[in-house]
Amino acid sequence: MIRVAILAESAEQAEHLAELLATEPTVEITEARAIAGENDEQAAGIPDVSLIAGLTPHAMPTTSSRSVVLSDGSPSDGQLGHSVRAWLPLESSIREIVAAIHAVANDLIVLTSAQIERWLHPEPQENTGTLIEALTPRELQVLRMLADGLGNKEIAAQLGVSDHTAKFHVSQILAKLNAASRTEAVAIGIRRGLVPI
Repeated sequence: MIRVAILAESAEQAEHLAELLATEPTVEITEARAIAGENDEQAAGIPDVSLIAGLTPHAMPTTSSRSVVLSDGSPSDGQLGHSVRAWLPLESSIREIVAAIHAVANDLIVLTSAQIERWLHPEPQENTGTLIEALTPRELQVLRMLADGLGNKEIAAQLGVSDHTAKFHVSQILAKLNAASRTEAVAIGIRRGLVPI
């Protein structure tokens, strides 16, 4: 059973999603309510997955659990990864939402094909001719861990190094790839064949 907290733009929207998910036997709704603020911790403890609905990308709350976001906007590069693990259109079907909840509960990241296409083939920018400095074998290893959705603590644990060292590797990767975020670094790595798909 996957414990899900529903945080929505309005109480009505939260209740509607709770009603739709109530018939799903593998999902237990721990709470359904309107979002109160930017750092919105769940009253019923930390669920397995938070379902966040109806907000613009810049108004997303911070939660301790992995999140499935339903929004008409597109995620910014920095939003996916640590807690936001799925981003679906607001009009997604209940079947798509349940599939995303299951995927996120199993440490997967869920995006629409259009979102993936935008990241794999972004519009060219002015400095596309800039050479990217070569990554060390360790940095390539860390980049692949970033692609798997691991956070700094998880990377540090797998490599047997301190959190500080893991953060250093990530910052070196961002600098060498001229990336503004972890997600952008992974997208660049995929485009350049550094990260297997």
